[in-house]
Amino acid sequence: MIAVWPTFRDTFFAPPNTLDITKRIPDLDRLLSVVSQLVAAEPPQPIVLPAVVGRVSFYYGIAFTNEQAHSLRELLQSHVGATWSDFDGLSVHGPALNDPLVQAATAFAGNPRYVYRLRVATTERDMVRASVLSLLESLGTAPRRQTRLAVPIGRLVGDLADACAAGAEDAANRTYAMLAADHRISETNRLFLQVQVLAAFDKWDDLTNHPMLDNLLRLDRPSPVSDALARLAIAQLPDSPTLEAFQPVGTRFGSLIDSVTVIRTPAGALYYTLRSLAAGEAPEQLRQRLIDAGWATPTVTAILGTGGPAGADEGAPTRTHQELRAAAQAAIREGRYDTAIELLSVLPADVVDLPGVIDAVTHTFTSAALALLERHRAAHGDEILRQASIQKPVPTSAGTSLVQRLRALFNPATPPAAIADITTAIERSGLAELRAPGGTDAVCRALRELTASEDVMRLATGLDVCIDLARDLKASEADHDAIRSLSRTVLELWAFHDTTGDRRRAARIGQLASAAVEVGLSRQEFDEVIELLRVGWDPFLTDADLPVGLDVLEQLIGYRPADSDSLDKFAIPMLSRIGSHNAGRIPSAPLAVAVDLAATFGLTIELPAMHTAPSPVVIPNGLKIALYSLEEGALARATKILQQRHPGLGFLVSSDHVATDTLKVAARTADLFVVVDRAATHAATAAVKADRPSAPIRYAAGKGSTSLIETVETWLRDRQAGPDETPERPAGRLSRDRRPGNDNGR
Repeated sequence: MIAVWPTFRDTFFAPPNTLDITKRIPDLDRLLSVVSQLVAAEPPQPIVLPAVVGRVSFYYGIAFTNEQAHSLRELLQSHVGATWSDFDGLSVHGPALNDPLVQAATAFAGNPRYVYRLRVATTERDMVRASVLSLLESLGTAPRRQTRLAVPIGRLVGDLADACAAGAEDAANRTYAMLAADHRISETNRLFLQVQVLAAFDKWDDLTNHPMLDNLLRLDRPSPVSDALARLAIAQLPDSPTLEAFQPVGTRFGSLIDSVTVIRTPAGALYYTLRSLAAGEAPEQLRQRLIDAGWATPTVTAILGTGGPAGADEGAPTRTHQELRAAAQAAIREGRYDTAIELLSVLPADVVDLPGVIDAVTHTFTSAALALLERHRAAHGDEILRQASIQKPVPTSAGTSLVQRLRALFNPATPPAAIADITTAIERSGLAELRAPGGTDAVCRALRELTASEDVMRLATGLDVCIDLARDLKASEADHDAIRSLSRTVLELWAFHDTTGDRRRAARIGQLASAAVEVGLSRQEFDEVIELLRVGWDPFLTDADLPVGLDVLEQLIGYRPADSDSLDKFAIPMLSRIGSHNAGRIPSAPLAVAVDLAATFGLTIELPAMHTAPSPVVIPNGLKIALYSLEEGALARATKILQQRHPGLGFLVSSDHVATDTLKVAARTADLFVVVDRAATHAATAAVKADRPSAPIRYAAGKGSTSLIETVETWLRDRQAGPDETPERPAGRLSRDRRPGNDNGR
C-alpha cells in the first residue's frame, strides 16, 4: 500500500480538488504526515483526506478491510457526525460514485464499501479540521488492539440464532459462552439467551430444574424465549395432550403465548391452543384465528376438532356493551390479547376503552389489532392517543406491514435512527406475517420488485434481515412451498445486488441454498438455484473462501437431480482454479477434498505430493475413530480421504437417525467420536453423549467432508503432542448455577 501511496496522493490532490499540497500549508502538511504513517503501518490503517471542490469542503474516509470500514464509520460519526456535516453513516453510493475523487479513493481502497464522503458545513470548517486531525493522530498513537471494534452484539446474537436453527450445538454453546462473558449483555438478556439454547437442543431437564425458571415465567420476555418455555411445557405432556393433562402445566406456566404473533414453532401453537381452550374460548373462533395466522397445524386441528368446554362465543352480538367490555378486561388480565382485540373490535370507539386497546395492541400486531388501533386513532385523534400511550408506545402507523417495513429497510432515504426500530418490529412479528395466508407470497413479490429495481438500496441490513426471516420460516416447520419460494427469492436478491464480498453473508447464503434443496426442488428449480449461486459467487473464488465453497458444493451434490448437469457451472470455476501455483496457500484438508471432487465434474487436479500430504502423525495400532453425520456423501468422502492419509486408522461410520445398537457400540468403543451436529438428530447425539460421558467427542464446524477431516486431524496432532486430559463437557450443558450476579458459569 505504501508503494502506491505517492501516486494516489498526487491523483487525489489534483483537479477538481483545489487543495495544493505544494504550497506548504501547515495544517495540511501535518495531516499528510500522519496519513503517511498510517498508510505505512502493517497492516495499513484507515485514513481521512480533505478536499475543496468548487469552494465546498469535503473529507474522504478510506479503509482497507471490512472491519476497518465499520470502525472508521463509527469514528467519523463520533468525531464529525451529522452536526457538522451531511454524513449519514453510509459508504459512497449512487451519484457519488461519479466523483473522480471517490473513484481514486475506491481504486486505492479496493472496494467502494470502504470509502466515505462527508460534505462539511461552511461555518464549521475549522472545527472539523481539528477534529479530523485528532482522529488521525489517535489512530496513529493508540495501540492497534484499541482501535478494533468488538464483534457487534447483534452479529453474535444472529450467529447464535443461526447455530440453534441449524442444530449446531457446539457452535451455539461457544457463541453463548462469548455472549455470556460480554459486559455488554445484561444479566436478564444472558438468561434469555441461555433458555433459547437449552430449548433448541431439548435440554428439558436443565430447563425444568433451572433456578431462575419461576422468575422467567414472571418476566416480560421476547417472543423466542416465550416460545422456548412453551416447548418446555409441551415436553411435559403426552403426545396427544388433553385439557385435563394440560391443566396443571397451564396453571404453572400461565399465559406464555399471549398472541398468535408470538408463536414461533408448532409447540408454541399447541400451547396457545390448549391455553385458550382451558380459558373457555370457543373452538370455532379459535380455529379461524389460527387459520388466519397460519398455525392450524394437524395437531392443533385435531385438538380443536374434539371441541372445548361448552360456552357461548365471547364476542357474540347478543351481549351488551358492558358485558363485552368486562370480558375484554378479563381477557387482558389473563394475557389473552387476541381475544381482547376481538371483543374490543365489536365495541364502538369509546375513549373509555382506549387504555385496554393500547394494552392489547402492544402485545399483538395482527391486522385486526392494527385496524382497531386505527379506528380509535381516527375517532379520538393523535394527541389523545399519544397521552394514553405514554407508558406503552404504540405503532405510529397502523398500516405498517412486513412488506412496507422491508421496503423501508432497503430504502437509503430511511433515517438511520429508524432502522433499529424497523428491524425490531420485523423480529417481533415478521414470522407471524410470513406464515399468515398469502404472507410469504406478498414478501416474495416485494423482494422481486427490489431485485428488478435499478435504484440504490441499503443492501446489507435488508439482506441480513431477509436471511433471518428465511431461517425462521424453515425453523417454524412452515409449508415447503413457502420455504422454497422465500429462500429462492432472497438468493436472487443477493446474487444480483450484493457486491460487498461479505464472507459471513456468503456462508449464510450457502445455508439458505441448502435449506431450499433440502425441502425438495424440481430440476428447473434446482438449476435456478445453481445459476443464482454461480452469479453471486465470483467474489468468493479465492483460496481463502475455498473451504466454504466446498461445503456448499457437497451439500448441493447430495440433492442434485439425476438428469441435471447445472452444478458444473458452480463447481468447475471453483475447482479449475486450483493448481501448483496456489496449492501452497490452501490447507491440505480442503485441497484433498477438492482433488477428490474434481473427478465428479470431469476435472483432474494434479499436484505435487507435498501439497496434499497431511502433517505426519504416529497412529497406534487399533486406534478407532467414529464419524457421525446424516450427510452420507460427505461422510463417505471424509472416511476415504482419512484412510488414504492415515493408513492403519480404523473407522466406525454411522448415519442413523435414532439411537441404534451400531451407534451405541461405536460410542462406547471409539477412541474419538466426531459428530457433524449440523447434520444430526437429537436422539442420536444424545445417545452418543450418554454412552461416552468423559471420552472425547469433537464437533465438526461445517456439514462437509473438509470439517470432518480437519477435526480428526486436529485431534490426532493434539493427541500426539500430549494426552487429552480435559474431560469432555457434554455440549449444551449450560450451567444451571448461572443466575444473575453469579459468574461461576463463565
